[in-house]
Amino acid sequence: MFVLDMLLILAMMFFLFLPITDRKTVRMKLCMLCALLAMFSVSATRTYVAPVQLAGIGSTH
Repeated sequence: MFVLDMLLILAMMFFLFLPITDRKTVRMKLCMLCALLAMFSVSATRTYVAPVQLAGIGSTH
């Protein structure tokens, strides 16, 4: 997950330093930064839970 987080941060930095040429570029930068920030926050807050093993009830005849 560390590699994915680093790639998302690099993508955010790319769009942050992209030169502004017109109004559509500003809108694209804001949309991409918001989307990447949302993906990064989900990725950073995701916790991995170990699989639960339930004890089986077995009866022998």
